[in-house]
Amino acid sequence: MAGNYFPGEVLLPIADLIRSLGSDPAVVAGIAGLSPKAFDHPDIPIPGATTYRLLEQAAGTCRCRDFGMRLASRSTLAILGPLWVLLRNAGTVRQFMEDLAANYDFYTRAAIVTMEPAGDGLLLCWDAVAGVEESTVQAVEFVFALGSNEFRAHAPSSWNPPGVMFRHAAPPDLSAHHRVFGPNVRFNQDRNAVYADRATLALLLNTGGSHTRAVMRSVLRLEHEVQDPGITTRVEGIVRALLPFASCTVDDVSRAMGMTTRTLQDHLLKQDQSFKGIKDQVRADLALRYLRSSTLAIAEIAEILGYSEVSAFSRSFRRWHGVSAQSVRQAGRISAS
Repeated sequence: MAGNYFPGEVLLPIADLIRSLGSDPAVVAGIAGLSPKAFDHPDIPIPGATTYRLLEQAAGTCRCRDFGMRLASRSTLAILGPLWVLLRNAGTVRQFMEDLAANYDFYTRAAIVTMEPAGDGLLLCWDAVAGVEESTVQAVEFVFALGSNEFRAHAPSSWNPPGVMFRHAAPPDLSAHHRVFGPNVRFNQDRNAVYADRATLALLLNTGGSHTRAVMRSVLRLEHEVQDPGITTRVEGIVRALLPFASCTVDDVSRAMGMTTRTLQDHLLKQDQSFKGIKDQVRADLALRYLRSSTLAIAEIAEILGYSEVSAFSRSFRRWHGVSAQSVRQAGRISAS
């Protein structure tokens, strides 16, 4: 499925959970800007922003801070459709993570999944695409809980994710998060990510599906027969991953993608995009998310996004959003009180 949409099937467990918590899915959908009829037509794609808004509204209406994690317990990775056929034939957790990161844009481009090395393991990172203003707290907690539940089914009984990181601030009560993710969960981080150490990466998932896996990779990707239509999404994902740790220049990103700078720029130009524009959009998006969802100081946010001076960050923020960063932070405190 192309575009910034999720398949309508994701609505079915959402509606069931809302009902079980004593609320009316139709009412919640209406507040979130979604037609209640959407629950009866799971074949119709739902815009990504609307899906994120629905999850946040459901959590608020039902007074259920752990709505996303509860939703994960009622869902399976089968919601990924054809992509799940590929993932369930991965032999190890490492293969699973590699296939998910490489092919997630086949499922949706409303979010980005990237993978990067960290110590003796890997980080699997998730983010909504730039331009989505809605909070994604419930969405990312749903995604990570769903993945953790899948891996736990193949791990020793005492297994928990070695590390889970969220950009947003911690809730007052962490008991639900510790129940789902174990003790190694952190908030106000520079990314949304699940860390898998060497032992987790080696966990066996499936030992007999290598042929099906190869076939599905070919079907999903069509290998190199057509130009990758997701070049902009891939660049955005790498920019998000590099920003906190490097200068994140076009040369850095082109090396990470295994192509020359000129080739990357040519690909972007064909899609009426530029590296500078994508980086600026990612900065604008992350700045708004950090201010609204985390307790990081404005100076810390500026540093994470690659600004050496808070004043330069403040000027950029006003250019992006037409208001000051301080006013957005203050508005967030007022709405949370």
